[in-house]
Amino acid sequence: MNGFCSQNAVNLATVQQVAVPEATATWSPVAYGAAIDFMKDTAMERLGLDIKSEAYGLNKDGSQMFGRFTLDTGDAEKGLSIGFRQSYNKSLALGVAVGANVFVCDNLMFSGDAFKVVRKNTKFVWADFQRLVSEQVGEALANYDLLKAQTDRMKATPCHKQRGDALLGVAIGKGLLTPHQASVAFGDWEKPRYEEFSDRNVWGLYNAVTEGLKKGGPGSVLDRHAAAHDFFVAAA
Repeated sequence: MNGFCSQNAVNLATVQQVAVPEATATWSPVAYGAAIDFMKDTAMERLGLDIKSEAYGLNKDGSQMFGRFTLDTGDAEKGLSIGFRQSYNKSLALGVAVGANVFVCDNLMFSGDAFKVVRKNTKFVWADFQRLVSEQVGEALANYDLLKAQTDRMKATPCHKQRGDALLGVAIGKGLLTPHQASVAFGDWEKPRYEEFSDRNVWGLYNAVTEGLKKGGPGSVLDRHAAAHDFFVAAA
């Protein structure tokens, strides 16, 4: 399990082998491998935590990439994750988010507040990216503690079957789930594949949704997870 659709999952070597396009007068790409190395080194140096797992995804031609690595916080249920996305075809700006990884099912939690984007790939994009990563890593533990508190609130908020169905319908209407993702989410809400999420509460519903969100391209991972997270936290 990789936190996104398995057909997009690749190893680090494959990501590093994607050819970096030529820069133009107005656009400067950041090499996938360089971005990954900087993020991993910065996180481990600043936080003093070891990497427990890492996962990467590419679209078919390698022009969009999502990655995340999870740091070992000693929590048996969740680990601190840092996710990022970018593209080589100008379709996505560099984005970085701090979140959590739910170990039982490899579901990802990224809040909108912790999702930051470098909006332009100008000639200064590498310096902007390094600044952004340093800021996010500096705030990582505080954001992680907030996510844990939000998890506890979702677990404490009952959600009967009918309310869950209604919330999923609203999520679809807001564009938080594609039809395929919604089908997976409804299926997991009806019959959870993991016993840990079988309680009728907002946490169980949220994890049904994150199962659905695994069915999507790497370029949309951070955006969809952040939007869904904020929606269901508000419902708790």
